[in-house]
Amino acid sequence: MRRAIEQFIDSITMYRAVLYGLYLMVATAIGLSLFGQLSFTPGDLIITAAILLVASYLINRLFAWTFSVPYNPESWQITALIIFFLIFPQSDLKGYLDVVIIAAISMASKYILAIRGRHIFNPAAVAVAIGGLLGVLGATWWIGTLYLLPVVMIVGFLLTWKLRHFWMVGLYMFASLVVAAILAQTSGHSVVESIKGAIISGPMVFAGTIMLTEPLTSPTTKRAQMFFGLFVGALTGGHLGWISKPDVAILVGNVYAFMLGARRSISLKYAGTRELAPTVHEFLFKPTHALKFKPGQYIELTLPHSGADDRGTRRVFSIASRPGAEYLRLGLVMPEVDPSTFKQVMVGLKPGAVVRATQVGGSFVLPHNPRKPLVFVAGGIGITPFRAMLDELIEKNEKRPITLFYAVRRQEAAVYTDILSQAIRTIGLQVVIVVAEPQADWTGEAGRLTVDTIAKYVPDLPDSRVYISGPNAMVQDFRRDLSSYNVSPMDIVTDYFTGY
Repeated sequence: MRRAIEQFIDSITMYRAVLYGLYLMVATAIGLSLFGQLSFTPGDLIITAAILLVASYLINRLFAWTFSVPYNPESWQITALIIFFLIFPQSDLKGYLDVVIIAAISMASKYILAIRGRHIFNPAAVAVAIGGLLGVLGATWWIGTLYLLPVVMIVGFLLTWKLRHFWMVGLYMFASLVVAAILAQTSGHSVVESIKGAIISGPMVFAGTIMLTEPLTSPTTKRAQMFFGLFVGALTGGHLGWISKPDVAILVGNVYAFMLGARRSISLKYAGTRELAPTVHEFLFKPTHALKFKPGQYIELTLPHSGADDRGTRRVFSIASRPGAEYLRLGLVMPEVDPSTFKQVMVGLKPGAVVRATQVGGSFVLPHNPRKPLVFVAGGIGITPFRAMLDELIEKNEKRPITLFYAVRRQEAAVYTDILSQAIRTIGLQVVIVVAEPQADWTGEAGRLTVDTIAKYVPDLPDSRVYISGPNAMVQDFRRDLSSYNVSPMDIVTDYFTGY
């Protein structure tokens, strides 16, 4: 069951998953109103949603044209549908005009409340916060109702699972409930009723799973995400007046996230590509400005194009080059049959084309302790973050106790063997390549890479930190099997790839 769920949620992009989840919530709300379970008529819900979508589309296109930036076909829909659940549905002309104003504020915030092309605030949150201050349409969070809670919980859980943001979302909810419980206790109110109200008739689940996790306005490293969740959750549960409104608390957290991340938009100039192996390509880009990142981190590219399929217009890639290298290297698997529209557009890039990246981040980085034994486990294109790490260590001539296990289907599928050979010579890297379908002349490890194979080469495995990068099914299998060798969960660092 778990494997089936993971395959389902990993088969579509995060943005499409959020979009489909929100449309499911809208349909559920309309269905509930038909049976009298909500205090709004189906007509009010449908008209308000339609106005939000049409206004957001037109205004977003206008701003994109004015600022000469690519138009994203998913972002405006997500923002519009989130706002739909934050403001009361309207039923008269004045209300409809107010809805248009709120949509305009949300779209404008992406372009105006931005620094160097990077927007700072969650657009839905900033729209309802400003709308409330202007007396137009403030946040009512009518999504916080018992009847909608089941579908919100299911969608929110699946999105949190897809993003692997359990710590951030969990700490947000934990802090919100704990602070609310403490305040209830000190004021003489029922702690149980306070917690029950926050869960059943409050927006906590929606705000935590749908809005808090918005990638462009939340931190990109695990430790920062954990603090972000705690901080925003504590503000939300703190009963501090206006600042404890869920939308305002998220905006305050957005400022913290912005200060931690890249403070400008990222533009990359395409320099060319080369074939590393059958179906595996490496793309070379030159950042137009200095790009800060750590070896092992990822970058998210945006390639707007018409007729985009369900994989969407954005994709996350682990960076395969060290910081400061002439080119930013990204690896891509191009299937021979039915490639996504994103990959078709990427393969068709012309030298000199400028590609926009939305964020850089991730916690898949080397530990500070240089003496800690390290085990790298790569499956297929999962070798890319390890190439960046090894390139950095070679550049610094820094030797660490590292054993790399590289699982490929066939010998010719192994890529970056040049950097592996250089790392063997210069920094003492140990490499074990495991070929699933070897040819007759193969003399190395064959078959499926397992923890038993790793333990054969790494006798001090329980004392090692294990990094795993590759298909999600492989990552999850190794996480489970490493426990039988007494490897602490704290010493397992994971990265995964879907659809590359």
